[in-house]
Amino acid sequence: MEIDDLNPRTPDVIREFKANLKMEVLNILRENKAELHRQLLALQEAAAADTKSSAGDKYETGRESIRQSRTLLEKQWHTLGQWESTVQALSVEPASVVREGALLLLDIGWIWVAASFGKMATGRGEIQGVSAISPLVQVLKGKGKGETAHFRGHTVEISDIL
Repeated sequence: MEIDDLNPRTPDVIREFKANLKMEVLNILRENKAELHRQLLALQEAAAADTKSSAGDKYETGRESIRQSRTLLEKQWHTLGQWESTVQALSVEPASVVREGALLLLDIGWIWVAASFGKMATGRGEIQGVSAISPLVQVLKGKGKGETAHFRGHTVEISDIL
């Protein structure tokens, strides 16, 4: 289902669209977590296969590189888990003001107040996932369709809200 297909914009149609969006984002986050898990397993195998050679410095440098990579992947895993929890808890109810779960149309495109997962392509455009604590959302919080706010020297208007 595409945003353009939300006609008529009844509460049931909006709920269905947002539920599908939520499911798609959760699937993407889970796929990303699975990929990180594969990378962590590969690092674990690399660390186990790494044997100490006569060049001790080379061995220690390799071990440190693996440790740093593992730390980075674990941080990414944790972040994805937080995003997954946030998206899972979102309401799919239609919104009349900017709040968590609201889908906004701004001059920069569609914004979903969810988690900062980035852009998600749909058949006719993109939806940008933005955290409820992001500076943009904080400026728009509580505002409705047609209202404006100033953000980083620009006027931002909410053209639509679902």
